[in-house]
Amino acid sequence: MNYLLRIFALISISLFLIQCANQLPPPGGPIDNEPPEVLEVYPQNGTLNFSDDYFEFTFSEYIDKFSIMDALFISPEINRLEYDWSGTSVEVTFDDTLNENTTYTVSIGSNIQDLNNRNSLAKAVNFAFSTGSQLDVGEISGKVYDKDPNGVMIFAYMKKDSFDNPILVKPKNVSQVGENGEFWFLGLANGKYRIFAVKEENKNRIYNVGEDFYGAPFKEITLTDSSSKFEGLTFRLAKEDTLPPYMTNITMTDRNHILIEYSENIDSSKVSKDNFFIVDSINQKITNTKYFFQSNQNKPEYFITITDSLDQDGNYFVVARNIFDRSGNELETDSYQFVISSAPDTLSPSFKRIETGYDQNKLDYDNPTFKIFFSDGISSENLSEAISIKYKNKNNSFDLIKVDDAQYQINILNKLKPSRNLEFNINNEKIWDAVGNQLDSVNTINIETLSGREFSGVSGQISIQDTNKSIVVVLEGIDNRSQNYFTSMNSDKSFSLERILPGNYLIWCFIDSDKTGEFNFGSIEPFGFAEKFYTYPDTLKLRARWPVRDVLITD
Repeated sequence: MNYLLRIFALISISLFLIQCANQLPPPGGPIDNEPPEVLEVYPQNGTLNFSDDYFEFTFSEYIDKFSIMDALFISPEINRLEYDWSGTSVEVTFDDTLNENTTYTVSIGSNIQDLNNRNSLAKAVNFAFSTGSQLDVGEISGKVYDKDPNGVMIFAYMKKDSFDNPILVKPKNVSQVGENGEFWFLGLANGKYRIFAVKEENKNRIYNVGEDFYGAPFKEITLTDSSSKFEGLTFRLAKEDTLPPYMTNITMTDRNHILIEYSENIDSSKVSKDNFFIVDSINQKITNTKYFFQSNQNKPEYFITITDSLDQDGNYFVVARNIFDRSGNELETDSYQFVISSAPDTLSPSFKRIETGYDQNKLDYDNPTFKIFFSDGISSENLSEAISIKYKNKNNSFDLIKVDDAQYQINILNKLKPSRNLEFNINNEKIWDAVGNQLDSVNTINIETLSGREFSGVSGQISIQDTNKSIVVVLEGIDNRSQNYFTSMNSDKSFSLERILPGNYLIWCFIDSDKTGEFNFGSIEPFGFAEKFYTYPDTLKLRARWPVRDVLITD
């Protein structure tokens, strides 16, 4: 019995010691939604002749001790760090010998989280010290504009004979942005710098093409004794798409329909049935396709249809040629083997829906355009005859534009008025699929034009140094109902955007240096500058019939 009591006592003492050693916040209390703060750092910013072998940080609350390991950035790099926690403070020791007469910068990044509720540091904390009697005083600050900028890394490269390549070389100076997107470098030596923003996926401090989002600068920055600070370096993030689309799976759903799944959406404007054919490798036979269309507007899934049945003893491949994605990447030839189906195609093609782009499928009277969708690829030979659009009891003229073999755009040519009704009719007897299936019904849809009171607008002035250049204004929607709108700055430095759908928007402008009308994000390799942009600081809430005026975009 005494033996069991001694064992129990040892276990209890061990559990008590383990619990004391673990980093645990006090239990209970309200839910913690406040971000942690850095209350003290050692050494203090600006310290000279530093010779210790440790740093020390004190936080406002208990910190997840593992999060600091990925959020502590020291330039030049110091290796073999060890962390010793005591409550809300941590001592970071190192056995590396610091370089003589060198400025070091330390950044405590925003990836640090508290222990209670995983709240992240609101912004990075930076300080600099020197092992000598002088401190480099160069500073570069700015902001990353993104829906979720928290944790984006900022890489700084100083030019020697040339600039290092961020794809190959880690930066010597690193910082991190907080939830407001702002960043700040300090303790920089005089010289010329290229700064990049990188939203890393694998935290290796290298830019990984196609995996990481990047932001390129609009200029290089030169720091000198007389010009040691630069403010206002801004970034917008993009991801490079360098890979062409490729087939990931093929399913023959019946003997006339083949479903092709792609790695990404392809550019339907450059693709048709003529880009695909079926090869029987055993019988050396080629089967051409009849129709091509996207089966799901939200996924990269596409159908091709054929008219002839395939032989059961064949070995079949879909071959695709010259397939482009929406970034312009081309795969010249691709092939994928599939298993044939002998199930008959018994479904007749049917009219599915219209899309006008407005609530309740109301039609814009000023630009009466809408899309129509079918359940299958159809012959367009008699489609114009199958469609009639009546307005004021008269047939309206229209243009029919094929998007793919199951989707068409209709542009009404006659002028329309607000709050009027149109009657859209389609006679299914005049359309058929690849094997001749058809319906004998007529679909009728009543379409109402907008009243004109559904819209909002925004206007204002641009007051920046570069107003003598070509400037494009962007109204960027930030919720599901909003869209993006573009306009050019007027000669009097004003801008106006009308007929805007209600919603929440950001508004910004950029210098259209390449005259494309689209924002150029620049590139990392080969290096290319991004176009300079300026952002209005507040979100615009646009309501119907209540346009916002007097917006001022400044630098």
